[in-house]
Amino acid sequence: MGVAAGDRFGAYLILDKLGEGGMGEVYRARDTRLNRDVALKVLPDLFARDPGRLARFTREAQLLASLNHPNIGAIYGIEQNALVMELVDGEDLSAIVRRGPLPLADVLPIAKQIADALEAAHEQGIIHRDLKPGNIKVKADGTVKVLDFGLAKALGPDVSSAPDVMNSPTLTAPATQLGMIIGTAAYMAPEQARGKAVDRRADIWAFGAILYEMLSGVRTFEGDDVSTTLASVLKDEPRWKALPADLPSPLTRLLRRCLEKDPRRRLSAVGDARLELDEHEPVAAATQVRAPAPRPSMLSRFWPAVAGIVVTAVAAALLWPSSVPSADQRVQRLSILPPPGEQVYPDSTGVAVSPDGTMVAFIVGSVARSENEVWVRSVGSMSARRVEGTESAGLVFWSPDSTRIGFFTNSKLKIISASGGRAETVADAPSGRGAVWTRSNVIIFAPDAGGPLFRVSPNGGTPEAVTVLDAAKKEYGHRFPTLLPDGEHFLYAALPGKNGKFDIFAGSLADRSRKLVASLEAAPVYAEPGWLLYARQGVLTALPFDARALQITGDPVILGDEPANILDPATSWTAGWSVSVSESGSLGYYSAPSLNTVATWYDANGTPTGTLSLPPAHYESIAISPDGTRGVLVRSTSPSESSLWLVDLARGGATPLSSGRGRNDAPVWSPDGARVVWVSDREGIQNLFVRNVNDAAPEQQLFASDVLFKNPEDWSRDGRWIVMTQLDQDTSQNVWLLDASGTKPPTPIVRGPLRDNGGPVSPDGRWVAFSSEDSGRFEVYAQSFPAPGRRVQVSENGAARAWWTRDGRRMVLLGSDLRTLSRVDLQPGETLGVGPSTRFARLPADIVFVDAMPDRERFLAIAPERTGTGSITIVQNWRAALPEPP
Repeated sequence: MGVAAGDRFGAYLILDKLGEGGMGEVYRARDTRLNRDVALKVLPDLFARDPGRLARFTREAQLLASLNHPNIGAIYGIEQNALVMELVDGEDLSAIVRRGPLPLADVLPIAKQIADALEAAHEQGIIHRDLKPGNIKVKADGTVKVLDFGLAKALGPDVSSAPDVMNSPTLTAPATQLGMIIGTAAYMAPEQARGKAVDRRADIWAFGAILYEMLSGVRTFEGDDVSTTLASVLKDEPRWKALPADLPSPLTRLLRRCLEKDPRRRLSAVGDARLELDEHEPVAAATQVRAPAPRPSMLSRFWPAVAGIVVTAVAAALLWPSSVPSADQRVQRLSILPPPGEQVYPDSTGVAVSPDGTMVAFIVGSVARSENEVWVRSVGSMSARRVEGTESAGLVFWSPDSTRIGFFTNSKLKIISASGGRAETVADAPSGRGAVWTRSNVIIFAPDAGGPLFRVSPNGGTPEAVTVLDAAKKEYGHRFPTLLPDGEHFLYAALPGKNGKFDIFAGSLADRSRKLVASLEAAPVYAEPGWLLYARQGVLTALPFDARALQITGDPVILGDEPANILDPATSWTAGWSVSVSESGSLGYYSAPSLNTVATWYDANGTPTGTLSLPPAHYESIAISPDGTRGVLVRSTSPSESSLWLVDLARGGATPLSSGRGRNDAPVWSPDGARVVWVSDREGIQNLFVRNVNDAAPEQQLFASDVLFKNPEDWSRDGRWIVMTQLDQDTSQNVWLLDASGTKPPTPIVRGPLRDNGGPVSPDGRWVAFSSEDSGRFEVYAQSFPAPGRRVQVSENGAARAWWTRDGRRMVLLGSDLRTLSRVDLQPGETLGVGPSTRFARLPADIVFVDAMPDRERFLAIAPERTGTGSITIVQNWRAALPEPP
């Protein structure tokens, strides 16, 4: 619908045309009622003729009108089929960047104001979806205005009315059809380009692309047309060498985090970017800058004079919590990265904010050392420091006075001064599962994967049980306590879980009584003034809680942060904490780097010889077929979802094998390579399923029982038996034998006092290998099969897994470090002769799983894709995002 100067549009007098685009024509107009100039965006006739779409647009526009921020172009109202908007006089950022790269002194204030606008919108649940330089105005006084917030969604057709259209990526460009608006090619996030649902991380991607363009003078992704540009977004990396050579490394790191193709690895909150920009802006926040022009800016001329000013105190006030509330009570986020050459360890829930909010302790490790230690970062410091004496640490927690740190090692519970010194052993803890330190100087802790919670003095002594396992509920473990305000009561998670949730109980130090509080996806952390914080479907959630009545008082509130969930290796469920919180209003959690993994071939010398071609994904394990031609991969998409994929080991590629939801794990091949058996918790408890891999016949349930945890480990060569690892009635983990027909209940064949893991059956069917920690560390043993009998120790220095050679005269062992490969010569027969072990290869430290080819001379190992180090996210004033508890 075109109009001309002098025309009236309701109460608005058209003055002149400002431009047009895929969203309609834009005019300067005079509001004759309020005597002010406005911008009228007249929508295409296509929208006006669609009552449903116009009604949807009106609803969205009303939501967008709620945005009131100095860096967001305001929406005043709707007139007929036009949007009445704030008239912003200034230059498009697109015109500014066409003149070439901008000085850092000009880039920082522009980028910070864009981030401010995005943060304000995201806090209200509004996503821009079409952020680009053409939607950003820079006024003559340096003020930045972001325009067209949320209009890509507001103007898009209802998904339910045109699913095929909206599932394909379309653009606000002249070549595209009206009504198919979800973004602009060069600034689209990969998930947006694929037509997937988007969240605030799509805006963060676009923000990174704009920041890159301002600094480099070139577009982040380019192509000759729309299709090649989209292909570049999906496949190519930005030309990092186009950035200024003297760009501060934290800003380069910020760009890389914004432009991660996997949204799970991308910066999760634009507030983190704003805080990083605050640190590098060379002037006080109140200083205004002029719109960048072809000539050098005033700030760039003064940059040498101000570059040496250190604003540590200001940075500390912005980035760190304080016991004195600041005037600015907005939610603020900060990312803490590990030192160069190190990584934040993802295999422990090792993040703890001190109770007074002045320090954060976390676990850092080195791939080269294959070791992890506690690091601490405190208020006023711009770097973290290593705490000596904390080797092999995990699951950190603080003393109530914020002076000491507790942590678990592979076998002990220890404490140490936060300033360093000698670590003191408090108690044995073979496989710690969380602890909390009370104000009455008692530590409540879970020393092992199974069993109740205990109390112990920080000075040591004999631990005393403070919870009792409920035999009627078949409980086998209590874990991850969190203290309540009275210092007497605490919450904890009880295992087994059901349908991916765990019963959360309130326990008491006084009398071991308990009360069921809720069933949640993970153990919560209590936070004042009455909230339980936990990860729900990967998103941080707050649940109103009355700590006196010990009951939930309202519905969950989604906070939006995405702490990484850590899987329990024994159950593949994330029972553990996902967040730490201080008394002063600070919150911390682990943010995962790349979740993708790669599969690499190694020869008998431990030398990499190539990689297996696979679709990008997070693969956790692989089972190689008896003939070495195929493999079954476990592909994880979340802590509660994984599937099986069949791969040709020569050609690569992968096709889905399992069809059920939930966790599908532990695939095992039949001896003829025709079937695969695995375990799935799709019905809330782990049961065994089987499928023929050579046809399209659906999978079938092979065996079901009420035992929560059971994993198939091997299939005997005669096809009669399946070796399983299963929890026993006495809460220990033992090796069981299941008839391959699945019609008979399993029988135990290895029942040690501690944990036992099943292993392969020998080629002659007389022996079964298994690992056990009865000696204090895992060693590999061989026991007569199928009837229990004589047992022989095979490994000497610790081992986690074993493979028999085809003739049964040798066993290859994987060390307990998951790196060392050794050979042991055997003399098979009625009695098994065992020779000394010889180490022959050492694999890289970051390997998470390895399987051997049938000749036991080649190995396929799965390791994380090296595209990130992980980080700690600190959220200040997180309570500002919550309503008051009822």
